[in-house]
Amino acid sequence: MSHQLSSEEQLEEIKGFFAKKWKMIVAVLVIGLLAFFGWRYWQSYKAEKAIESSDKYEQLLAQLDDNKPDSVNGLVSFAKDNDTIYSVFANLRAAKFFVEVLKDYSGAEALLIDALKKTDSEPVKAITNIRIARLQYQQGQYQESLTSLDNVTGESWGAVINDLRGDVLVKMTRYADAVNAYNIALTSSPNKDLEENIKMKLNQAEYLKAKQQAEQEAQQAAKEEAEQEAQAAKQKAEQEAKAKQAETEGSNN
Repeated sequence: MSHQLSSEEQLEEIKGFFAKKWKMIVAVLVIGLLAFFGWRYWQSYKAEKAIESSDKYEQLLAQLDDNKPDSVNGLVSFAKDNDTIYSVFANLRAAKFFVEVLKDYSGAEALLIDALKKTDSEPVKAITNIRIARLQYQQGQYQESLTSLDNVTGESWGAVINDLRGDVLVKMTRYADAVNAYNIALTSSPNKDLEENIKMKLNQAEYLKAKQQAEQEAQQAAKEEAEQEAQAAKQKAEQEAKAKQAETEGSNN
């Protein structure tokens, strides 16, 4: 008997298969179509929302007025409630207003920290961390500033972060470390203006480093001299005590 099916038999098998599986096939097709159109709708929705956010962001920027401190409130609220990239931009711009107009450095820092949580963009994160480090520097939070600078790893930021790192280390009286930071900044291709500024600060840091070393050496020498004098005084006292003891024993004899 032949194992090959005739065309009529093959057709009957196909009909039988569809008769049994048609519900599942239809369900798969419906799910696929829903997923496709759902994805298209979601992309369209995101695009529309981005456009709306962009327009709102521009409106809030236009409302900013250096003579009206409350004019930044709308931008802050927008940054808090929006979940697009424009909320990050709003945080950055509002933080700038807090620094330049309100002189509220801690408030500006809070806005920048919030911006970090909302973006995966490395350039935006680098800029934000640098701004946070500057605010911490201005508030005397020197160790925190160094930590924020350590979060910036891109080589293109080398001149900027090491320039600021040098400033922080000078404030911490870590002059040798500051000199190293400024030298690294100079080898990181700074622009002309930044290069000149770094060179001036480097010269000052080198002077402070030399002065600090001289003071430390003088203090060490004074300490050693004091220790030697104390040791000599101790030995003299011991010798006098022995001589007195010998004199007492001689008298008794």
